[in-house]
Amino acid sequence: MRCKDAMVTMVSRCREEDPVHRVARLMQEMRIGLIPVTDEAGGLVGVVTDGDLTLRVLAEGRSPETPAGRVMTRGPTFTCHPDDDLREVKRRMVEEQRKRAVVVANGKVMGVLSIVDVAACEGAGLRTGKLMHELSATSRSAAW
Repeated sequence: MRCKDAMVTMVSRCREEDPVHRVARLMQEMRIGLIPVTDEAGGLVGVVTDGDLTLRVLAEGRSPETPAGRVMTRGPTFTCHPDDDLREVKRRMVEEQRKRAVVVANGKVMGVLSIVDVAACEGAGLRTGKLMHELSATSRSAAW
């Protein structure tokens, strides 16, 4: 199986200048915990996670009008390609303690792949439990 077989393609996105209250509303409406931040061309700039909103907005007492670019996670975002082997991406997710991957092709965001998507694609409840155990058993210091 490939990442494109499990990824979610209806991905909400935001821009660096969008206020964090809009990002939080998108997360609430879509029932997701990550919004890719893209540039004008659709290229990945970073991500805003529910943790970013909690730790960098709420905990620091920032305004709901704070631009997403000021609180987003930058740097080496965990990504994969639609044609990447799903088992290999799962292995990397466990190894790097990542719950989500942004799927990128030709420099543009194509979708998001969560560990839940991977587990659902595998289909077996025992595998899902084992995968979640592997994720929680290793270091908790890595985050999106």
